[in-house]
Amino acid sequence: MADGKTKRAEHRAARVKLSDVAAASGVHYSTVSRVLRPGAKGRISDDVAERVRSVAKELGYHPNSIAASLRTQSTRSIGLIVHDMNDPVYPPILSGIEDALSPQGFAVLVSNTGYDLNVELDIVNRMAARLVDGIFLATTRLQDPVVERCQELGIPLVSVLRQTEQETSPAVVNDCYGGMRVMTEHVLASGFRDIAVILAPQYLSTARERWHGIKDTLDQAGVALPDHRIVAVPRMSVKEGKRATETLLTAGESRPDVIICVNDLVAIGAIRACREVGLSIPSDVSITGYNDIPLLDMINPALTTVRMQLHEIGKAAGQVMLAQFEGQPVTPMTQRVGCALLVRGSLGQKSESQPT
Repeated sequence: MADGKTKRAEHRAARVKLSDVAAASGVHYSTVSRVLRPGAKGRISDDVAERVRSVAKELGYHPNSIAASLRTQSTRSIGLIVHDMNDPVYPPILSGIEDALSPQGFAVLVSNTGYDLNVELDIVNRMAARLVDGIFLATTRLQDPVVERCQELGIPLVSVLRQTEQETSPAVVNDCYGGMRVMTEHVLASGFRDIAVILAPQYLSTARERWHGIKDTLDQAGVALPDHRIVAVPRMSVKEGKRATETLLTAGESRPDVIICVNDLVAIGAIRACREVGLSIPSDVSITGYNDIPLLDMINPALTTVRMQLHEIGKAAGQVMLAQFEGQPVTPMTQRVGCALLVRGSLGQKSESQPT
């Protein structure tokens, strides 16, 4: 039995070539090329074109994408770089990107960085070596050498979800500031004043905007947020959310009435931490999230959160990328997609009779 390498070589040798289609169609090689290669020039009768396409389909001809890439310096492939593919926010973004790009013949290659800047830079270099036509960056920092590297290489770039501080690349993001303001206003309207917050790393625009949305709303309402009621997590995960909540529950003389979490995974970790010490959600502690990842309405109690339009963000990012390919100016540099508050069972009502 042939090994894998031999089988691949045999498969390449058995591929149907343009010359095979030409011979079977009874036309010149150049005619077949003009019929089957997108963008090729030249007038060909409908009858001949239909005969060539029919023969090509019958023989099982597929274009040699490697050869085409060498000719055009385009692979019809786009990179998508994410922190952690286990994070449920990314699949709907990818789906939106594909909805925009697949009809144009592009394929999306996804790479996972694990929050490691050096890994991100290496991925960009490897994608550039493979002649990707552009990169979607879902890991963008406020100050980001990865963005700078893409610009040095001349690779079209669209930041997704996050943006640099100076808005140095086109980006499609969520209105994180507005979304968290609406959430915090609802928490206050529910009667809560002893509030704790779990934040994300402040080198991300999403984290900074959500923090400012919380703080500005509390400041305007005259509600204090002591330092011991604020914990930052190094990454957005259930594990880190649980760890941060354990810190909040043991800091100070009393536990908070509500914990506003920077995202849903962190909020799920917060719920787990509370339950492990016998606290009930929301009668003992209320908890909120952000993102509206799938199945949040299936947990008990269902999580109060902010719904981001993740698929729409991905689709809009794809359209911005296509505009760059066509040489169109990208304005505004940053597009903001709206969001909506979803009130569910994890956020209760604070009454005057409740103990603090």
